[in-house]
Amino acid sequence: MEQKEIEYIYSLKKYILTMFIVFIFSMIIGLVVSAKNPGLSETYLNNFEDSFSWIKTLNPLLIMFIIFLNNAIKSLFALVLGIGFGIVPILFVAGNGVILTILADVVSKQYSVLFVVAATLPHGIIEVPMVLISSGIGLRLGHVMFLSLKGVQNDIRGELKSGVRFYMRVIVPLLFVASIVETFVTPLIAFQFMK
Repeated sequence: MEQKEIEYIYSLKKYILTMFIVFIFSMIIGLVVSAKNPGLSETYLNNFEDSFSWIKTLNPLLIMFIIFLNNAIKSLFALVLGIGFGIVPILFVAGNGVILTILADVVSKQYSVLFVVAATLPHGIIEVPMVLISSGIGLRLGHVMFLSLKGVQNDIRGELKSGVRFYMRVIVPLLFVASIVETFVTPLIAFQFMK
């Protein structure tokens, strides 16, 4: 990353931190929901597997492309639609946190906690920060929009342009790397921890 991109991330620190807190809080909620409703969690897992079972039949390169496209589009939506007072990125991050921990809790009982870590960490260490940064940019756009409605002069167009530029130059390439890892590396590592 260039110096200006590092400075841009630094300028987002409070928004990214907010998204990180939302993510952790939503993960806790997911664990509570799963613990109190194990039947509901298992049903959700079964529905999830049924909905995405078709992906397993595809060529690995196509799987990688679908994963990349899914993450890239959702991250872009979280960024751009954040202009609506930051509501969409907050809901996006919160929803992902809840779903992730519900699925992780059920799967950990079927296999093990180590399996869940092995199945999420290799690509997650790249993917999750990119999602949080995209959402953080969206939250900042929402904050700028809110301030402008209060009469504070802001360059909303410039903020959006800077966010999209950073998304294209940094987030998209790293999400592509994450999709490669998720398709070709994560399954090999996770397989070692299957019971």
